[in-house]
Amino acid sequence: MLKTIGIIGDSIAHGFYDGEDLGWVARLGRLMLQKCTCGYVFNNMSQAGDNTADAYHRAISEVGSRHFDLIIVNVGINDLRRRINSEMQLDFSEGARIMYWRKMLEFLRTTGAKIVVADLLPVVETKYTEDASLIRYNSDVERYNEIIKDICAEYNVLFFKRCDKWKARDLDNLYQDATHPNAIGHQILAEEIFAFLQEHKLP
Repeated sequence: MLKTIGIIGDSIAHGFYDGEDLGWVARLGRLMLQKCTCGYVFNNMSQAGDNTADAYHRAISEVGSRHFDLIIVNVGINDLRRRINSEMQLDFSEGARIMYWRKMLEFLRTTGAKIVVADLLPVVETKYTEDASLIRYNSDVERYNEIIKDICAEYNVLFFKRCDKWKARDLDNLYQDATHPNAIGHQILAEEIFAFLQEHKLP
């Protein structure tokens, strides 16, 4: 039976800086078509620059009009932009981020699809130059991942934790810049997500 998989995310899920113009979503699709007997249709609704509020509104407009067997959510890094050495987040307070995650998961659960939320990847802080106007800190990423994990538990949604494993890797060889994986990084992401889906017998 044909299965439909939707992805909600930002530029990383959109596939930015994959030199082969695939991104982890297309690479995941290739793995699933090669190794699984079911047929799959992928609908990548990710958009570069989206934050969690954008993703919520995109889900309302796009997910609500279609049927999905599985929805993978991978968004949030754009919620954490700061000016260098600033204690103030530019986009969202923590309370606003929590509110939008709850609204999004409440809505997605009404669709009947299985839901997987992937955590945020670490950033390479050393790749930010002195001229960078906006940066992200791993301390923010780690705290936000814990918040997202707790909200997923609250809504009984699967949470795919990867950040600690990625922090131990040589990110200079896996990232194009401070936040975006290169082609090698996207392939690893696809393989990890494929293994997670297989482990949980999804979709």
